[in-house]
Amino acid sequence: MARQKAVGIKDVAREAGVSITTVSHALSGKGRLPEETRLRVRRVAAELGYTPNAAARSLAGGRTGLLATYVSLPGNAPLAFTEIEYYVDVINAATAAAIERGYALVVAPTTAGDETWSRLPLDGAVVIDPAEGDPSLAALRERHLALVLIGRDLHGSPDDVVVQNDRAAGTRTVLDHLARRGARRVGVLTFETYESFSEDAVDEYRAWCSRRRQVPVVLAATADPTAGAEAFRRGARVVFDLPETERPDAVFCLYEGLGAEVLALAADRGVSVPGDLMVAAIAEMGLAETTIPTLTTLELDQAALGATAAELLMDLVEGEPASSVRDLPTRLVPRDSTAR
Repeated sequence: MARQKAVGIKDVAREAGVSITTVSHALSGKGRLPEETRLRVRRVAAELGYTPNAAARSLAGGRTGLLATYVSLPGNAPLAFTEIEYYVDVINAATAAAIERGYALVVAPTTAGDETWSRLPLDGAVVIDPAEGDPSLAALRERHLALVLIGRDLHGSPDDVVVQNDRAAGTRTVLDHLARRGARRVGVLTFETYESFSEDAVDEYRAWCSRRRQVPVVLAATADPTAGAEAFRRGARVVFDLPETERPDAVFCLYEGLGAEVLALAADRGVSVPGDLMVAAIAEMGLAETTIPTLTTLELDQAALGATAAELLMDLVEGEPASSVRDLPTRLVPRDSTAR
């Protein structure tokens, strides 16, 4: 005989004409729901024979000691984040901090959907680089979980607890370094913004240009940075598509992969680095020592980001207040690409 498929929370939600979150709140007694809706959902659940799983019962009963983290992307896009040094370091540090205080931390895929989040009996989550249009972030907010964001949410609340690199100070450090090395026309190369790091860095760059009376040169590649090496190659071409008379003599790349590809294209096209063009980038992939010439980078303290975010999250879960934004310092590492 064929085994009868167990009734799940999605079945109840579909039959009752409500969201999964509404079903969860109706059955657990949480959330602000009209009594009519709560009773209807419970009636539908009983008629279908739905029984909450152990995880859901644990979630209704109080703290579970389980935390999650994930890399935020728009539209549940896939990303091999385990191959990117920045994300690995952040997640490892967050995991170590959680274990030290007796919590477990799970790493969710970037493609996690409502069903994944509704099944996990979480106390809270660390969201890495909140992306515009991320459905997972919306699902976590609907559950009213404790959240700590690594980087601010472009459409978030002033009450969000945020840990981030000091973007403004770091951007100024790189731009001042390029100016001291003789750059007269500094540009910024990025991808079209979907997260706050790029937006904040570009804003500070524009302010820096205004103070120096320089016309900003913001080069935004239309390629998707999650699409791999080809996206970075296409993005780097934006610099060289400019007429030579309009091309910057120094460029700050907000992704390390863009910096590496700018160096490679410069070599192919006979552009001298650092003589004709200086290049600096945000460090995230561990490429800087392998490029020719070696790449000047703004180093982010990934371990501090991950550990601090996890500590703040556990404080929130345990009822401790947390400051809304915590900025962590960055460090400039000059290398051959700006040794003019």
